[in-house]
Amino acid sequence: MPRISKAQRESDRYRIRAAGLASESGWHGYEAQRQWLEKILRYDPKRHFTEAEREAIDRIAAARTMFDGRGGYSVAELIGTASQYMADYSYEDEVFLKELQAEAADQICLDDMRQLVGLCRLAGLTLPRFRPVIELDDEAA
Repeated sequence: MPRISKAQRESDRYRIRAAGLASESGWHGYEAQRQWLEKILRYDPKRHFTEAEREAIDRIAAARTMFDGRGGYSVAELIGTASQYMADYSYEDEVFLKELQAEAADQICLDDMRQLVGLCRLAGLTLPRFRPVIELDDEAA
């Protein structure tokens, strides 16, 4: 049985991570990143990921960290609160809220939660600023 190199084990770990990310739902606004993940998954499995590709996968994983609420409020409650003041927001914020309402998601990703918390704060809801610390999965090889 041939031995698997350390570089191949690391590439396999990143390939599994990329496949997991690509299979998630709720990619509105992130279609380009999902397409890129799907593209690198079509590479030859024996090909090693470059340092830049590994860093990009880590950044996407951090951006795709899911949150189910903030400050004791669920995502649905935050969407409901922000939606009450939809006429006060920009067109882009209104489209964002309508997309969230249509998805009826119980979890949203980092940037969406950041935007939703900002809208809720504008609506008068007392929430702490959204500054999460994201820990990436760094397994020792």
